[in-house]
Amino acid sequence: MKSRKDEVLDVLRANPNEQTAQELANQLGVDRTNVSRYLNELTKEGAVKKIDGRPVKFQIATVSTEKHINFDNLIGREDSLKSQIQKSKAAILYPPRGLHTIIFGETGTGKTMFAECMYRFAVSAAVLDESAPFITFNCADYAQNPQLLYGHIFGVKRGAFTGAEQNREGLMEKADGGILFLDEIHRLPPEGQEMLFTFIDKGTFRSLGDGQEKQASVQIIGATTETSSVFLSTFNRRIPMQIELPSLAERSLDERLAIIKEFLQQEANRLMQEIAIDKRSLLAFLLYNAEGNIGQLKRDLKLVCAKAFLHHQTTSESEKLMIVEEDLPLVVQKGLLRMNEVQDKLTPFMDKKNLYLTLKPGTEEVVWGQDPNKDMEVYHSITYKLEKLGRENLSEIDLEELISDDVDQYFETYVEELSHTNAYREIISDDLWKLVNSLYDFASKQMQREYDEKVRFAFALHISSTIERIRGNQFISHPNLNDIRRNYSKEFQLAIELSNRIEEAYNILIPLDEIGFITMFLTMDNQEVKKVDERQVAVLVVMHGKSTASSMLETVQDLLGTTNGIAFNMPLTLDTEAMYGQIKNYIQARRETFSEGIILLTDMGSPNNFGNLIFHEMEIRTRVISMASTMLVLESLRLATLGRSLEEIYTSVISMFQNMVRLEEPTQKDEKKVIIVACFTGEGVSKRLNEVVSQIVNLEEFEIIQMQSLERESFKHRIDQMITHKDIVAIVGTMEIHYQKIPFIPAMNLFKRDKILEFQDLLGSTISLPEMVDSLTKDFLPEIDVKTLFLLIDDVLQGIRKEQELIIENTAVQALSVHLAFLVDKIKKGEERPAFENVKYFHQQHQLRFNQTAIKLTVIEKQFGIRFTEDDIAYIVKTLEDNRVELGSHSV
Repeated sequence: MKSRKDEVLDVLRANPNEQTAQELANQLGVDRTNVSRYLNELTKEGAVKKIDGRPVKFQIATVSTEKHINFDNLIGREDSLKSQIQKSKAAILYPPRGLHTIIFGETGTGKTMFAECMYRFAVSAAVLDESAPFITFNCADYAQNPQLLYGHIFGVKRGAFTGAEQNREGLMEKADGGILFLDEIHRLPPEGQEMLFTFIDKGTFRSLGDGQEKQASVQIIGATTETSSVFLSTFNRRIPMQIELPSLAERSLDERLAIIKEFLQQEANRLMQEIAIDKRSLLAFLLYNAEGNIGQLKRDLKLVCAKAFLHHQTTSESEKLMIVEEDLPLVVQKGLLRMNEVQDKLTPFMDKKNLYLTLKPGTEEVVWGQDPNKDMEVYHSITYKLEKLGRENLSEIDLEELISDDVDQYFETYVEELSHTNAYREIISDDLWKLVNSLYDFASKQMQREYDEKVRFAFALHISSTIERIRGNQFISHPNLNDIRRNYSKEFQLAIELSNRIEEAYNILIPLDEIGFITMFLTMDNQEVKKVDERQVAVLVVMHGKSTASSMLETVQDLLGTTNGIAFNMPLTLDTEAMYGQIKNYIQARRETFSEGIILLTDMGSPNNFGNLIFHEMEIRTRVISMASTMLVLESLRLATLGRSLEEIYTSVISMFQNMVRLEEPTQKDEKKVIIVACFTGEGVSKRLNEVVSQIVNLEEFEIIQMQSLERESFKHRIDQMITHKDIVAIVGTMEIHYQKIPFIPAMNLFKRDKILEFQDLLGSTISLPEMVDSLTKDFLPEIDVKTLFLLIDDVLQGIRKEQELIIENTAVQALSVHLAFLVDKIKKGEERPAFENVKYFHQQHQLRFNQTAIKLTVIEKQFGIRFTEDDIAYIVKTLEDNRVELGSHSV
């Protein structure tokens, strides 16, 4: 007698269609709960297939009819791919171990699939054993880090580099006795090509850091979207078999139809559901311009299948999954516009009897192991969301529309893959790249100008480092913040808005100085991105290997769109002394271009000592960063191109990449900021300037150091020694001297009131505006934009001070800023303010200053919809009067 579980199985076998537990229970006349238990047991045993949905359904599990792709069932084998297949078979059969091969073709033409067919043929022809490995590796995954790339392919010996704590087998060893498929092989640096053709010539290779040779029997198959011209000539000679795959546009409509049918058949089998596509949709897929070739065709087909699946799950109009014209992406629908162009070719496809092409589950299909479209993730995602939202009692129409948006978003990543290159994705996260593009799209509309991808990428790099710097409490001041605010007021206001969006996305607070840098990016055109300042820190890359340094620098230059930077390749046959001699001769011949100092990036060993030698022999300040990767070179060159000083670049790089490189910790600097007072003509003048500066600044915040600068090189050397432990914010002197990006203030400026005010603005105050905003926001009404309020107050007070020629300590200005901000908040709340004693008399006494101040304050009144009383203005005027600095030691 059969058990109940066997009876459930028999019912499912008798009816291969999907059935619910309740339907099965009704047929058997038993309790639904028991049937559900049997079904779950059968599902675990693999006899029954569970189909997620509303409600959950079950179906007898069919034996897979899949068979692996090979040349015998490859679409185009007798037409567009005939000669390519013949050449590849010859490569596999060539004695003794086949010919190494490279496959050329556009993105999405099926290079990976073709390589798998070559492997299947080798096995079927008994050239390779059935257990022979077929190893695939995408060279683009590690193209920005040659060390890791070599390690993956050839293996790593313990101790080869920091972090290599054990021996690691490479892909060459894993592929021994089989095929190693290297996708995007053009991303292999010249050193990698050299190592590879050494293996091709001798059949031997060395793991990274290992002096002992190893042997392996491996056939190399490479794939590339580039032409053979990108490879070394020696590499081209060693890859005798070159195969070029046609684009989808070059293949016949018959082949394209076969590809469409094959894919839809695969989806029908996986979903165990009949799929029908209407005639116009089929014609659209046959004719549209799929720039990504077969890869894009399959991705677009998967999208419409997902939409058909969603519609089927939310309605009961048809038992089939129906693909209709309305669900096609716009780019596919445009294919119908080409119908008149190819009318004669469409005759065989215009069967008037059949309105739909239908594909039933269970029909034999072929698959290949590397197919990225085989996954069921999108269907599972739809089912999960249907179940979740269904519990929230949303209507079916709302449900389908809501999830349809998600399905479209799911496939948006494909567009990103076409526009966002591999190199970019390796450095910038997708989330940040998406945010930066949205910010620049917004900026383009506001500024009525275009920002190209190079500008956006440079900005993305900047924001990435800014986020890391802020999170690590590393702040960098903008040397020309006030000039930026004055000269680019529109861009500055836009930068504030963009910074707000970045703050929300990453939960950080962006300082005003960083907003200044954002403003610079909004004002730059392509040329300005490449060159912000004529005087820049030089970036030198010195690496072991025939072309390691140049290859790494070229990658970075391409990403940043710049020609800056110098590479020195150090072949293993070249001794250290000779290498240093080359670098020394190069610097001495162009000494003027190194006035701002040198960032020297090295990989390991003796070049780490070059920095000290350069400084002592040529008196050029040099900072060395060892164990450098492409990312370190990228960040160093980016900051140098932006005009940052040597110390800023060095500090920023080592603080961002502390976990990647072994470097000394930056020296902690003294709390007090330093103003250097320098004079060529003697101590008397320097002392006089010291007295003037002492009256202008807060001596609790600033330290004034007198220095004689008659010998300019000696003066620079003292600056170099001092800058490691002191924050030098300005040099005041009688003769102009620019060094280390330290602002220079001519002595004459300290005898002009308007210039003194600019000097004070340059120095800034102890607490930054963003810090004040962050600490005070909670005390204000929610409707008040505190950051905008403080910025406006800052502008108003600057205007008052310049118009009235008031010299006031920055601490007093800061206190007045806070007073004004809270005054606005009190007025908005309707709270009472204290009356000013004898306000009418005070007004008459200071009528000019009073009226000038009242006029400047109208900007705040209009912005926040308030009105300052006579008492309010009197308190502000009195505060300004009480805190003005009377310079008794010199006339102004």
